Amino acid sequence: MARLELTLNFPKGFQVKTFNIKSEKKLSPLARLILQSVQFKHFYYVRDDISYLLKSTPIERDFLLQTLYSIVISLQNNLSVNFFDMWVYEIYINKISNYNKFIDQKSQKVQPSEYITIKLAYATNVSSEKNNIQL
Repeated sequence: MARLELTLNFPKGFQVKTFNIKSEKKLSPLARLILQSVQFKHFYYVRDDISYLLKSTPIERDFLLQTLYSIVISLQNNLSVNFFDMWVYEIYINKISNYNKFIDQKSQKVQPSEYITIKLAYATNVSSEKNNIQL
């Protein structure tokens, strides 16, 4: 029996930008699962997934959507990337403990911070045609 694999074909000449976001609150297991499932999806599908699947937790939903919108607007403003030419390439969550070296480590109650790393792939539109202006 032949095995069918689904792969996303990125356009030639795509670029990847990495963004790191600190989450003030620990993400819920549902939010983590959703973030793991959105890899290699177009941005607008990711937006829909987060909007609909996190309806029950509006604070978390709004945080993730605001984060994604900020990233997309940054790419649109700085690199003129089209909204429809963006994909979530990779997302992962890191926990980082912040110790104060001036306080005894035994007495510190350190809550590790969560950082969400989002790698966004985008197509670059390189036009080889020259615009000729006739006077």
